[in-house]
Amino acid sequence: MTIKSARVTAYSAHYEEPITNGLYTYTHTQIVVVELETKSGVVGVGWTHGGKIVYEALREISEVVVGQPLNTERIWSLIYRPKLFGRRGLETRAQSAVDIAVWDAIGKECGRSVHQMLGGYRDTVPAYVAGGYYGKGKGLDGLQKEVSEKTAKGAKAIKMKIGAVPLAEDFARVDAVIEAVGPGVSVLTDANNAYNRLDALKMARYLEERGCYWFEEPLSPEDNAGAADLVRRTDIPIALGENEYTVTGFRELIVAGAADVLNADAQILGGITEWQKCAHYADANHIPVAPHGDQEVHVHLVAAVPNGLIVEYYDNSLNRLKDAMFRQQLEVNSDGSISAPTRPGLGFDLNHAALEKFKVGG
Repeated sequence: MTIKSARVTAYSAHYEEPITNGLYTYTHTQIVVVELETKSGVVGVGWTHGGKIVYEALREISEVVVGQPLNTERIWSLIYRPKLFGRRGLETRAQSAVDIAVWDAIGKECGRSVHQMLGGYRDTVPAYVAGGYYGKGKGLDGLQKEVSEKTAKGAKAIKMKIGAVPLAEDFARVDAVIEAVGPGVSVLTDANNAYNRLDALKMARYLEERGCYWFEEPLSPEDNAGAADLVRRTDIPIALGENEYTVTGFRELIVAGAADVLNADAQILGGITEWQKCAHYADANHIPVAPHGDQEVHVHLVAAVPNGLIVEYYDNSLNRLKDAMFRQQLEVNSDGSISAPTRPGLGFDLNHAALEKFKVGG
């Protein structure tokens, strides 16, 4: 099982109107893909989100693994070289994509799904549907309409954005979403690092009164001490980690007591190889993992481990490449869960014909 070649391609699809979270505005979905072909003809697919910097990094890093056997730890040691490729940031996203492709290729070579290879703790996992962004002309009525449509399709948990407007406005937005989804549907909130410590505490206390599921990324990712203070002073679970890298970074979060839930994203932190180390370290510290990122990867990971909590789900309104990207589709079940594919590897084949019109590199 040796890697014969690597192909890197970049894709971009625009939103009809830009979407905004607590700090950032997005005009496009940008995804970079690496395909690793083995000498037996199997093609492992890995991908991450990012633009030109990730694309160029992935082109260079993927060449390092050509000629290598599909040995995950050996390959990780070759691509994680801080002095050559960077220690954290966009280069690590590129490393993540390579590692994901390696795992996909191994599964296809062996005829096993990734979630089975990693432990196969269960086959179906809870999911929440991401949404609730700020948008031009999108008032409370528009927000309620959006989340109602998602619950009508089976969602039993909804995530919304907060942090881009004054607290009082976001209080009203949270109440509007709770009213729209009704009882039996959980509401998760995500500030994308928008708050200072004072406002984060005020928001946390408001959310715990409303019975929200969690409060994600309330503070700067550099403020582990502030997050740990929130954990101690409030009852709502504090979720962190989508901006953290490698098991070493997650060790720092855990030692600081900065999170009740870890949002470890395999497409950012270093791939599946590092993700499983983070998950096992978290399990040893009695902390659940609930990844940020694409469901086609993370359903396997959450299903594989005993401390997997819930999976994030993007529909095509957020991931504008979702419906075009793969020949197979992963949908939310009627009970709000999603099921890990049993097909070999990750279980998804690129739809090159549908993606062609979105190609911007490669």
